[in-house]
Amino acid sequence: MEPFKFGLIGASRIAGGALVPALEKAKNAVAWGVAARDPQKAQKFALEHKIPHTFSSYDEMLSSPEIDAVYISLPNSEHKEWTVKALEAGKHVICEKALALNAAEVLEMAEASRKSGKLLLEGFMWRFHPQVTKAFELLPQLGELRHISASFSFMLERPEDIRWVRNLGGGAILDVGCYTVCAARTFAGREPVAVTAWTEESSSESFGGGVDTRMMALLDFGNGLKAQLDCAISQPMHQRLELVGSAGILLLETPFVPGRSQTERLPNGSVGPRVLLNGEPVEIEAADQYQLMVEHFVEAVRGQVPLHYPLEDALGQANVLDKIFASARG
Repeated sequence: MEPFKFGLIGASRIAGGALVPALEKAKNAVAWGVAARDPQKAQKFALEHKIPHTFSSYDEMLSSPEIDAVYISLPNSEHKEWTVKALEAGKHVICEKALALNAAEVLEMAEASRKSGKLLLEGFMWRFHPQVTKAFELLPQLGELRHISASFSFMLERPEDIRWVRNLGGGAILDVGCYTVCAARTFAGREPVAVTAWTEESSSESFGGGVDTRMMALLDFGNGLKAQLDCAISQPMHQRLELVGSAGILLLETPFVPGRSQTERLPNGSVGPRVLLNGEPVEIEAADQYQLMVEHFVEAVRGQVPLHYPLEDALGQANVLDKIFASARG
């Protein structure tokens, strides 16, 4: 069977650093083309990453019959527009998280997916890693799940980075906080009944005045299960996911960015995925979670497997993020 041909909408760091390597290794997909606002940037990107085709605009890419699906890595504020256009053009879509700025936008995207008959996946690649599969296997050993704690922070020091621009959907919540929300919802297996959140915003004009730089949130999932979340783009690199049950504790030390090999050193100094069950290490194979996400998506498009995490999940995610913003901003 011919490999699925992906077009990259946006010559971004994440596209070059994560998607291209994933597509190079994928058993059922290839990077076929790239489009950027600046055609010269697209050409440079294609040359650097050995992508065979460039397009002078996003619209030109979407009109190409050669492209089966697109990966969208534009600013959050542009996700809805280009996802809807891609779906209407007959392309399947993986869109970078956060899928949209709010739940209302996700509803529009879901409707476009339904009308077109094309699949849309929010790009939470971490859920496809073997450590998450293993965590679900071990979950019954924890007894009744009572507490979830998730953290994800890093230091965003580039003042020109779009994540410092509020109107583009910048800020800690949509960049890294969304991972912690996703983790809590994924392992809770249901939506929270109450959400309370606090944020800290940047006051510096050179570093995105009004952009949320830190967030803490408490999620109540009912029946005794609570989640505590924190994130920041103004603190040293830190990631952690802890699941506490009535009979045990499961810890994922690198839940979101575990590295693609057992020897790859991460920015916080850790190496490879590491999972502890009641303090004892659990053997976990290294993997490229982007590759696994892409391969699963193509299998789902081809009807070989049901799509993990359909758009009902993306809507639930967006609803919780809306509640976090509403609580934090009063």
